[in-house]
Amino acid sequence: MTEVKAFDTYKTNADLIVAAVRLGYLRKEWTTLDPTCGEGTFWNLWRPDRLIASDLDSRKSPTGTSVDVRRLPHMGRVFDATVFDGPYKFNGRPAAETDERYGVHLPTRWQDRMDLLIEGTKECARVTKTMLLIKCMDQVCSGKIRWQRRVLTEVAEHEGFGLLDELHYESFRPQPSGRRQVTARRNFSTLLILQRGHSWRHA
Repeated sequence: MTEVKAFDTYKTNADLIVAAVRLGYLRKEWTTLDPTCGEGTFWNLWRPDRLIASDLDSRKSPTGTSVDVRRLPHMGRVFDATVFDGPYKFNGRPAAETDERYGVHLPTRWQDRMDLLIEGTKECARVTKTMLLIKCMDQVCSGKIRWQRRVLTEVAEHEGFGLLDELHYESFRPQPSGRRQVTARRNFSTLLILQRGHSWRHA
């Protein structure tokens, strides 16, 4: 069995999913929700037998209809697992080849994007029985580190989940020219692994 490292040079998000499967955080027989599937690249290497996928953009949604992750049309705790890959990138240096794919091509205040991620996390937690996986990234914005990992973990904890593990995906964004660096670079994104009822505080 290939060793799974917490921090690795994963090539794609699909590789993160494979690592999560190897660790038992996703299972083939589980009914799994992906409410922000976009082009479905998370599932290029592995997919569960029953995947319920949708997207806000009806052109990308497998259902052909727009589904807002903040208002999911599902009953509570009906999915064994949910994978939430919201538009976590704050607008900064543009990357036209990927921004449109991930739904972050339109200028948006970082506060509004965080609100969307928070509301999406609450809603994904509501419909999930067991495992909640959230892709996010701590980022420097307006000269301060915006701690997405901490914020979204705390939101999920409030909804009854506990942080079980993290997988970190090394990435690279150049320091904008002409700006003085005031914090350490955030050169990785994270897949949070949360489990309903888990508490690291009392393990």
